[in-house]
Amino acid sequence: MNYEGIAMTVAGSDSGGGAGVQADLKTFQAFNVFGVSALTSITSQNTNGVRSIQDISPDIVADQIDMIMEDMGCDAAKTGMVSSEEIIEIIAGRVEKHKIEKLVVDPVMVAKSGDRLLKKEAEKTLIDKLIPLSFLVTPNAEEAGIIAGMKIGSVETAREAAAKIASMGAGGVLVKGGHLEEDRAVDILYNDGKYTLFESEWFDSKNTHGTGCTLSSAITASLARGENLENSVRIAKDYISRAIENAPDIGKGHGPLYHKIIPRATSAFEQEARDFDFWFSRNMKVFESELLAEKELLTNPENAISIGVGSGLFASRLGIKKGIEPAAGMAELAREKGIDVKIGSAENIPYGDETFETVLLSTILSYCEDPLKALRESYRICRRGGHIVLSFLPREGSYSMLYDLARAHGRFDKDRSPEHPYPLKFVKGAQWVSIENVKELITEVGFTDLEYVQTLTRHPRYSNEDIEKPTIGYKQGDFVVIKARKP
Repeated sequence: MNYEGIAMTVAGSDSGGGAGVQADLKTFQAFNVFGVSALTSITSQNTNGVRSIQDISPDIVADQIDMIMEDMGCDAAKTGMVSSEEIIEIIAGRVEKHKIEKLVVDPVMVAKSGDRLLKKEAEKTLIDKLIPLSFLVTPNAEEAGIIAGMKIGSVETAREAAAKIASMGAGGVLVKGGHLEEDRAVDILYNDGKYTLFESEWFDSKNTHGTGCTLSSAITASLARGENLENSVRIAKDYISRAIENAPDIGKGHGPLYHKIIPRATSAFEQEARDFDFWFSRNMKVFESELLAEKELLTNPENAISIGVGSGLFASRLGIKKGIEPAAGMAELAREKGIDVKIGSAENIPYGDETFETVLLSTILSYCEDPLKALRESYRICRRGGHIVLSFLPREGSYSMLYDLARAHGRFDKDRSPEHPYPLKFVKGAQWVSIENVKELITEVGFTDLEYVQTLTRHPRYSNEDIEKPTIGYKQGDFVVIKARKP
């Protein structure tokens, strides 16, 4: 496969190779994006700290950008260490001259070691000149506090700072909250007046040198590949988590990340929404039993909500009028079918006080990142006495729709798929759950009166006899539909 885009980094050099331009170019390569660079500063540093800094002449910084844009261009760009007022002004001028629209501004102010990388007098220039040109700004909590002129110590204050920075002209703002909560790392994206929270495991590791540079360059690489902003942040967050988790422990101080990580792909549903709609219509027999079972359990479709990828397609056939959809392409299709769909996920349902008589989760536990959180969110928006209805794929089941789509687009890779033909690279976070596991999760959340409605017919072409045995009294199949009540 050839490169999927061109990304430019305008940043400082890290002689230790863990941050700056070096980290950016390694990240671009991991994302299969061709990386180009314009150096702003040369630093003498290692994992213990920065010993000396030499800024590049502003004219040379400008010429580097001109040479790249006049010949090769770029699909997205990022700025990192831009230490002086003169360099910031030069970069801002070149961004306007070359009409660089997808610009990620990483306001690098202080190194991991505590060494200052942005001159104090240059802060106002960065805020006045560069932030208004940005597609996204990616400050950590400390940097966001400096830019917004406020102290950040919680998710709520981080949200306030993000909105304030956006009011300064930024297209979007990602406040890297880090350890704002005790056991989770929380980042807050503010874009188009909407907040999206990204939670991930907190890694207690000293090998975090270059984390900010790598995150912003991973977002830039995804934007260069044509991803939307929210997907780009989600993919970059996953990349960072695995890069820290697999850090090589190099050096005596804050060690670098591991960059030979394969970024997760966007869900097939996002990329191939129209194909999914076509496939769904042509293969209704695969879903016929699931739809019939779900329809039977919906006591009042007018007061039900469908959650998950493809939720609108299910909702339109069940009489449901509302849905939650993580994939923008699928949401557009659902709206065309008359469904009121909000963009969101099962783990972060975009409803406050409104509740529903029935919450339908169609196959969502098979791909959501945090099934327990998804069920807790469903419990929150379910009325007392109302029900949750969910279908899922038992362990080792076969979800043939995705296999068919992968084959149709030449993306099925047998070397990366398990024994059963499930294209893992085609759907982010694909996973199989057992009946017992789902029962435990539902009960832990607080639902009661569990009822197994039916297990569904296996796909005639892509099944395997050696699958998990169903509960006594139910037929063996690919899907299980369960109903439970909120007391």
